[in-house]
Formats: sequence, C-alpha cells, structure tokens
Amino acid sequence: MTSKPDLTNVANQDWSNFDFTRWNLEGLKLDAQPATLAAWVRDVTLSPQGPQKFAAGLTAVKSVALQSLQEQAKVVQGRLSAIDGELTARLAATRSQISAIEENIRIAAGSAVTTPDPESFQLAAKVLDQTNRLGLPGLQVRLYDAQSPKVTLASATTDQSGNALLRLNRQQIDSLAKSGAVLATEVLTPANKSVFTGGAVPPPKLNETGTIMAPLAASADLTPHLNAATASMAQQQVLLSAVTKKAGDLQTHYQQTKDDLQQQLQEVQEMIASLQPSSTSK
Repeated sequence: MTSKPDLTNVANQDWSNFDFTRWNLEGLKLDAQPATLAAWVRDVTLSPQGPQKFAAGLTAVKSVALQSLQEQAKVVQGRLSAIDGELTARLAATRSQISAIEENIRIAAGSAVTTPDPESFQLAAKVLDQTNRLGLPGLQVRLYDAQSPKVTLASATTDQSGNALLRLNRQQIDSLAKSGAVLATEVLTPANKSVFTGGAVPPPKLNETGTIMAPLAASADLTPHLNAATASMAQQQVLLSAVTKKAGDLQTHYQQTKDDLQQQLQEVQEMIASLQPSSTSK
C-alpha cells in the first residue's frame, strides 16, 4: 500500500527569504516527493524550454494515471467475472438447506424408511394425531404376542416425527414361529397409560420389515405430545420460510453488487478513454 507524502514540513518552512523568480531550493528541508515536485516546477519555470518540459511532465503524469486506471479496470472486471460463481455456490448451499428442511417435513408426515437386516425383523411404527396427521413424539410403542399380552418382545420411544423402530432377533423369531404367535402393538404414555392397541403386524422373518400406523384421537393425555409436534412443525415452517427468503435476498444482493461494479467499470473506462491519445485520420 502506497503511503501519502507528508507535506507538513513544506508548510512549516520559512519562505520569507525564498526567491520565487530563481527557485533556489537551498536551505529548504523537504521530503523526497515534495523535493522532486519542487525541483520539477523550478526546472520548468526557469528553463527556456519550459512549455516543452511541462508538456513532457504532464505526459508522464497522464501515463501513470492511465496505467493505474487500467489496473483498476482489470480488478473490477475480475470481480465481475467471479461474482456469478459466488452467487451460484451460495445459492446451491441455500437450496441444499431448503431440501433438508423439506425432507424433515416429509419424514414428519410419513413413516420412517428402514433397511432390511439379515439378522433381524424390523417393525416401523408411526404414531400420529388422527386429525392433523402430525407424528406424536415421546410415546412408548411395544410389540407383544397376543397370546401373552403382558410380555413385551420389543419396545421403542417415538422420535420428534412420531416414528419408532422395533426389532426382533433371530432367536425371538424362531421361538415365535414355533409357538404360532400373533403379534400386536400397544402405545402408552410416559405414565404407562395405554392409548392404542392392535395394528396388523406381519409374521416376523429375518431380513424383512413391517409397518404399522397408530392414529390417535386427541385427549388430555396426548395434549403435551401434540403441542410438541405442533411446535416442531411450526419451527420447521418458519425455518423453511427464512431460508427461502435468504435465497431471494442473495440474488438481490449480488445483482445490486453486479450493477454497482458495472457502473464503476464504465466510469473507469470513460476516464481511460479520456486519457488515451486520440487517433486522427490523415
């Protein structure tokens, strides 16, 4: 970064005995840049070729200014070239966020997707409010044999989307197959109050999955779970709106920046054109 010349000592000089007709610089204490300028003015003033020297100096100044403006134009052009790529990258990241939020909303409205496991049988349970179809979190889901309803074979707690995944291992599957078990599910509150029983559970087999839906009517016992589900969905919607707005704001910001840079480039190019020697046709 080029520092500005310090002209303080120029103003503080004793100019009372300075002969401006002869431009004698002896005795003046000047920094390098002011001294160079003063010497150039002296030489131009005192030289018989003053006009020619002034013209030569002016040409040199214009050359330096032209070079500086051309470098500035290159910087602005480089920024203009990069800005589209920046916008594309940031929009891609923002759209990825939007997709992730939309996927969370989709999962909240549907059952969890499970991958078959060769060593177990998996049952995906979806517990939801039957009116607004929101998944209910924090409820206990248990799997049992209808012939021995008090014995829990597997259990899990519903997540924020109302999904729970229950598993039976190889030994359990073999035992249930021998006894001719009929599987069923039950949903309980944290206080162990039953709010749902039933559900058609397919016969358990290794490397297979099953799905059950447990729609629940609104009740005082389920109000905290429904409130949590409603708040979670509202939060997702607010987040989705904010990120969607961010995408629009990014486009507006970068377009304004691009317009400003194009205006700046135009102004610099006009100054360059004014400093360049004009060609004359013969």
